[in-house]
Amino acid sequence: MHDLTRVLVDEKKWEGMKGLMVTEEMKVTIAAQASLLLLALPDHDFFIRVASVLIYPREFAVPDRDQFGDIDDTFPPVIANGQSVTRGPVILSWEHALYEGRDPTCGHNVVIHEFAHQLDDLDGLAKGTPPLSDQALSQRWHYVMEVAFNDHRAAQRRKEATFFTEHAGDNETEFFADATEAFYCCPADLRNEYPDVYTMLVGYFRVDPIKWFPESA
Repeated sequence: MHDLTRVLVDEKKWEGMKGLMVTEEMKVTIAAQASLLLLALPDHDFFIRVASVLIYPREFAVPDRDQFGDIDDTFPPVIANGQSVTRGPVILSWEHALYEGRDPTCGHNVVIHEFAHQLDDLDGLAKGTPPLSDQALSQRWHYVMEVAFNDHRAAQRRKEATFFTEHAGDNETEFFADATEAFYCCPADLRNEYPDVYTMLVGYFRVDPIKWFPESA
């Protein structure tokens, strides 16, 4: 994790937004969380497509009118704490990255969520399926994740309480990012609620985060 963090800190361009001065603490905090996704992932490229990481002090508007100037008012800006741009930057709220990094048990992690999108995008198709080299895993993956995604959306339609966030029901890529957050933040809960999803993510990331939480074990 130390070596991965060091490379990510060194290779990415770190930019502060809204007057934010980027510090070493910010770089290391964000890079260390992103490195969790790469710990045992074979043949990774250190998120090479992410040339820069943009850091806002807190939540920000997407798109940012201050950054992009006068834009079409047809679609009003959406307030977000993170955004992943295909073959572009990862954009984060420092307030959320710091808080969620300090307390993984809160169940959310914007850094993991947005960098999970980057893994999903590796094959050029943001569809909730990162590149899978193993054919058997790929076939099983599509079935398990589709069933879980449809189960989540069905519960939303019934207005029932759901394990995943409302945003996870938007599409398969958001579901994958949400599931990855749960995998690293509350793995025992994910295994209890969606054991097959947990098994798929163990197979892909090649780590078992439950072992990192002694109270869960």
